[in-house]
Amino acid sequence: MRVLYTSDLHGEVHLYQQLLRQAQSSSAQIIALGGDLFPTFSPIKRYEDILPNQRTFIDQFLIPFFKNMIENTEVKCLFLIPGNWDLAYPYLFKNPFEYLIDLDRNIYRLNNGYEIIGYPFVPPTPFRSKDYEKMDHPNLDWPPQKNPSYIRISEQGEGLRPIDPYHFLRSRDTIENDLKRLPKPQAPERTIFMTHSPPYGTCLDRIQGGKYAGSQSIRAYIESVQPFLTLHGHIHEAPKISGSFIDRIGETISINPGQFISKQLHAVIFDFDYLTKTLKHTYLSDIKEDLIFKNS
Repeated sequence: MRVLYTSDLHGEVHLYQQLLRQAQSSSAQIIALGGDLFPTFSPIKRYEDILPNQRTFIDQFLIPFFKNMIENTEVKCLFLIPGNWDLAYPYLFKNPFEYLIDLDRNIYRLNNGYEIIGYPFVPPTPFRSKDYEKMDHPNLDWPPQKNPSYIRISEQGEGLRPIDPYHFLRSRDTIENDLKRLPKPQAPERTIFMTHSPPYGTCLDRIQGGKYAGSQSIRAYIESVQPFLTLHGHIHEAPKISGSFIDRIGETISINPGQFISKQLHAVIFDFDYLTKTLKHTYLSDIKEDLIFKNS
């Protein structure tokens, strides 16, 4: 079963159009999108306008785009999780669309025996959008926050509510505890774990200056569960800085295709049953195959 995975399209129509062309040329049967689906800002760049602008994008572009993809490709289903900028994510599911599958803290079992589990939250960022941020665990530092920050007023509403980010984040449960409550895979060796945040301390979460910005709790989860494959995003520049869009944590292969290093879509294509033989990036080529696949 052929999979096409990408993340962090941020409402860029030309990247979605490239995604459609890749789906057609690769004969992908599954599209998986790892968050940050919608435009980050409205044209006038006011936080108060993010939510209505994202709802307009969903109605006028994204839902018609997904329907067109189902009708004109071999894609049978689209798996989605939100990213930290996707304030309008619940609105995407206001009308049932059978091919669109919400993986936000959910599990989906495919007919071929593979399972996909999704998780959206990221450790605190310096940005003001906080719906999909949580502390990694209580003893870790976070970057300075902008006050006020914002969360949506309701699941389907258009408004945002200003918050004190320090109080808000400390009042929420942690990523560490969230992961303990995720649905349990029946067979980790046939499980794909899709999270917006990459795991900490890998090729997938390097930022400018060489620091790491991923989740330590997500890394600990991967080390413990050892799923077959993990898919990530969030840190756009990581593959360029680290030199690889792929890493290994124990027996688990982990991938962050990156995004916006150029105007070309950064995505990966692979087949579940022949991962190491079929995996390719749509734009990057210098993966460290000898290091990542030497034990495969």
